[in-house]
Amino acid sequence: MSVLYNELKLHTSPGSITVTAQGAQHAININTNTLEVGPMSSNPAGPGREICGVFGIINLPLTPYLIVITEKTEIGPIDGQSIVWKMSGYELIPFVESRSASESVKQLNEKYLNLLNKSLSADSFYFSYTYDLTHTMQRLSNVDDSFKSLTYMERGDERFTWNRYLMSQIEICPELAGFCLPVVYGVLSITTCSLMGKTFDFVLFSRRNLNRIGVRYFVRGADDDGNVANNVETEQIIRHNGQVASHVNTRGSIPLYWSQRSNITYKPFVKLFNKENQKDVFVRHMQQQIALYGKNICVSLIDDKGKEKEICQSFNYIGGQGLLPGVKFIHFDFHKECSKMRWYNLNILMDKLREDLDSYSYFFKDSQGKVTSTQSGVVRTNCIDCLDRTNVVQGLIARYVLTHQLRQMGVLGQGDEIPTSSQFEYVFKNRWADNGDGIARQYTGTPALKSDYTRTGVRTKMGLLQDGYKSMQRYVQNNFLDGVRQDSYDILVGNHRYSSVEESPLAKPRHPVAIFLPAAIGIFIALLILKLLMPEETWTSQISHIGLYIAVIVFLFKQVKAWGDYLVDQPRLYHTLAKAKAE
Repeated sequence: MSVLYNELKLHTSPGSITVTAQGAQHAININTNTLEVGPMSSNPAGPGREICGVFGIINLPLTPYLIVITEKTEIGPIDGQSIVWKMSGYELIPFVESRSASESVKQLNEKYLNLLNKSLSADSFYFSYTYDLTHTMQRLSNVDDSFKSLTYMERGDERFTWNRYLMSQIEICPELAGFCLPVVYGVLSITTCSLMGKTFDFVLFSRRNLNRIGVRYFVRGADDDGNVANNVETEQIIRHNGQVASHVNTRGSIPLYWSQRSNITYKPFVKLFNKENQKDVFVRHMQQQIALYGKNICVSLIDDKGKEKEICQSFNYIGGQGLLPGVKFIHFDFHKECSKMRWYNLNILMDKLREDLDSYSYFFKDSQGKVTSTQSGVVRTNCIDCLDRTNVVQGLIARYVLTHQLRQMGVLGQGDEIPTSSQFEYVFKNRWADNGDGIARQYTGTPALKSDYTRTGVRTKMGLLQDGYKSMQRYVQNNFLDGVRQDSYDILVGNHRYSSVEESPLAKPRHPVAIFLPAAIGIFIALLILKLLMPEETWTSQISHIGLYIAVIVFLFKQVKAWGDYLVDQPRLYHTLAKAKAE
């Protein structure tokens, strides 16, 4: 059986970087003269310093870097025994400390480092030395000895192994398999709860798919292979008295060819393209879903009006044709049905889902370790972003299934419901709200909207005000900051790989308008505020200066519309090329 090392030390000396582990017959050795990576059978002299794991190796313009995990935070036991850790510190160790290079190469290297640090500093990377986090409990309960004989990296689900590309130089050496620690990106909470005098563990784990990874307005819809943007698998796990139950939900962007590029407007237009192949890409995506999860109910929550109308009608038409057996399609216009605080209308959707949810069942293993039921299908939910509306509906589905699981475990009596005043009610709602916030931050850079309903079960006026503030945050983030976030994702997962024989897109400066125009607007707004706070001696002079500043600001804002494509923080690496090919 494969083993991952959990007591590691880093040794650095002239000519080499070495990572050793207690109980390991070989160490990772990096020759800093030849830049070769391989196994070493003898341990280096000296004590070294403790590290928590190896994240991988990346090649950058100046030198390759070894990425190590230096700090970890305990989340808890996911299966009652195996501890899950969150990466809370890391370090980038250059193979070569000082190297003669031109100033332009050094500056380019710094740009790559900044992007890599942006992705690695996300508070969302998880790992375990003794448990395969890339698979659901149901998948792990149905594996044979040949699967167990594989290394953790070999058997990990490629969709969720975020450091697979970075581990490639180490993974090719069989002697170093114990150092190849799979890292998952997502949202995870493990909470010990009490209900009706009984104690149980409540686990909520969302795994983010790295295929078609990206941020809100730069990555939408499906690619030619059927992979979709913002694709997340969420598993809810309950453990009580040796019994284990889990249930899986999925979310993902509308599986058609479409885009919604940032253009300075609050909500850009949705653009459908490659229309003659829309049906094919929908089928490819749903075939993926069927292979992974069995039967599927596609629940679409998008608007049948405004900027979402065209894609809504296209998706309704294709999804409603019954192209694949075992796939159902439901359209529920969330905003229309729940407008004017009519959130009780969500019961209409749940009434349509209950029969299939009962039929699909859930994974259940009794206290003797016997699997008594398995989940045979999932609800695949989407809105336009697969965030706010999706969070609400997934929480309702999870609560419905959870009630049945707690009854089967004996925590609740048959026919009993989870008391709305219980401590667990608070934990359940807040964990699901935290889950939604985490997924939203990864895709949009801000917490989720409508989280007041997820947390309390009630939509409030204060929640509406908070959503307004979050929406403003999203506008700024998605227009002026997201290109950098997109590039940071693409570097981390290997969508863009630095090559010394090709000019890097990062070597090209941004258009001067992107720097000058926002700065000019900021300066003149500041001057206007100062003039209002520090009036001049005569009103005539005061009014003339204020009028001038307002006129200049108005003029500059008109230029914003004209130069919008240059002002948006566009990604400059992998998805710049992908956009040109697709559209």
